[in-house]
Amino acid sequence: MDTLLTPAQTAERLPWAALADEIEALLRDPAVRVPERIILPTAQGAVLFVMPAADARVAMTKLISFTPANTGTDIPTIQGDVTVFDVATGTRRLILDGPTITARRTAAVSALAARRLAPNRAGPMLVVGAGVQGQAHVEAFAAVLGVQDFRIASRRHASAEALARHARGLGLRAEVVIDADAALADCPLVATCTPANAVVLRGPVRPDAFITAVGAFTPRMIELDGALCRAIAACGRIIIDTPDAEHEAGDLIQAGVPVAGLPTLAQVVAADEKPAHGPVLFKNCGWAGWDLAAARLAMRAS
Repeated sequence: MDTLLTPAQTAERLPWAALADEIEALLRDPAVRVPERIILPTAQGAVLFVMPAADARVAMTKLISFTPANTGTDIPTIQGDVTVFDVATGTRRLILDGPTITARRTAAVSALAARRLAPNRAGPMLVVGAGVQGQAHVEAFAAVLGVQDFRIASRRHASAEALARHARGLGLRAEVVIDADAALADCPLVATCTPANAVVLRGPVRPDAFITAVGAFTPRMIELDGALCRAIAACGRIIIDTPDAEHEAGDLIQAGVPVAGLPTLAQVVAADEKPAHGPVLFKNCGWAGWDLAAARLAMRAS
C-alpha cells in the first residue's frame, strides 16, 4: 500500500544533515543507475521533466513541471511528484511532494559540496534570491555547516525581508543587503538561487570564497557574470554536480569555460578531497540521483 505525503510530511522525512549524508552515501553506491532525464518543452518556456533512478532496493521517478511564467504569482514555478517503488516486489510505496524534494535535495547537495570544498565554512553567507531555494539554502547551511550569519539579497525587497525574518525565527542572524557584489567582501559562502534570467553576481570574490550556483540549469539561463566564472577557473576550482552539467550549466557555457572534464562531486567524494586554497565555484544543475537519495531516506523513515 502506498502513502501520499504532503509537503510538510515529505520535509519531515528529510532532515538536512541526514539528507546530506544520504547523498554522499549514494555517490559511493555502485548499484545506483540514473538514465538521462527526459526534458519536454511545453509552452511559453515551460518544461516537463521525467527523471527516473534506481538502486538495488528502491526505484523512483520524478515527474515535475517548471513554469517560469508563474514567477511572482500564487502558482508555484515547480510542481509535481516523486513516486517511489520497492524494487523486489514492484510495489509503489510512497508518493512524495516534488517541489519539496527538489528544494531540499538541491540545498543538501550544495551543503555537502561546501562541507567537502569550502575553504572557509564559518560564514557569513550571502544568499542571492529569496524564494524557495533561497530559504532551503539558509536552512541547509545552518543545519549541515552550522552557519549562523546570513546576508539576503533579492530584486524584491519584501521577499528578502521575509526570508531574513524566517532566518531570525530559526535563531539565526540575518540582514537584507541591497548590493550583492558589495556583500561578497564579507561573505566567504555564497549561494545564487534566482530564476536565472539575468546576471546577479559579478564579483570580485574573496580568495576563500565558496559559491554554489543553483538557478541556471539550461544553456540559456544565467546568474553569474562570465568574467567571474573565468576568474575562478584561472585562480581557483570549478566543480560540477554531474557530467550532465556539460550541456546544462548555462553560467559556464556562456562564460566560455570548458565544462567537459571538470571534476564532479562524485569524484570529490571518492577521492575524499579536503578544502584547498583559492575560490571554489560549485555548479549545481540537478540530477535524478539526488531525488533517489531523498527517496531512500524517506523510505527508511516510513
